[in-house]
Amino acid sequence: MRLLNWHLALRVPLFVGLLVCIIACSEYRQARSAYEAGDYVKAFQIFKALSEAGDNQAQYDLSLMYLQGIGTSKNIEQGWVWMNRAAEKGNIQAMLELGVRYQKSPNLENSEAMAFQWFEKAAMAGSAAGQYNLAHLYEEGNQTPVDLVKAYVWMSLSNKSGNPIAQSEAKTIKAKLSPEELAKANEQLEALKKQLP
Repeated sequence: MRLLNWHLALRVPLFVGLLVCIIACSEYRQARSAYEAGDYVKAFQIFKALSEAGDNQAQYDLSLMYLQGIGTSKNIEQGWVWMNRAAEKGNIQAMLELGVRYQKSPNLENSEAMAFQWFEKAAMAGSAAGQYNLAHLYEEGNQTPVDLVKAYVWMSLSNKSGNPIAQSEAKTIKAKLSPEELAKANEQLEALKKQLP
């Protein structure tokens, strides 16, 4: 009898959790529909409520609305706050957006290091674009010392993740590597394949 009651006790929180998830998904769709219909104020209000509840996709959308002044007054500071929250909660779009924004804003404190950090996080999350951008940082040496081995590794991973542009670029970088560097790159490549999603 106790076992049965334990199962019933477990079902209630699971059901409530599932119900909350369904409602949140439905609310997100409402916000997207309102946005696409041009009802930006309604979309903003729903995205804000979802963002405050921890939805990282809504946080990303809310950040863009703040940054562009859509459905609300333009507020760069709030845009950055919500973009960072979304990225820290695993939103790959936000990670990439932050990487690009830091890369294009050299006047921001630690902009080069922050661009590298966000591209690396996106790359490690399996993003082909993050892997591609990280490969270029290693190849060009703007935010990090030039490292063609790592550039080749990340460009190869970007190709494997579905970026068709990366294939020819990986071949170009590979041609610059010595046999020893290529062996090292292949070891790193195999190790990273096991770590990535």
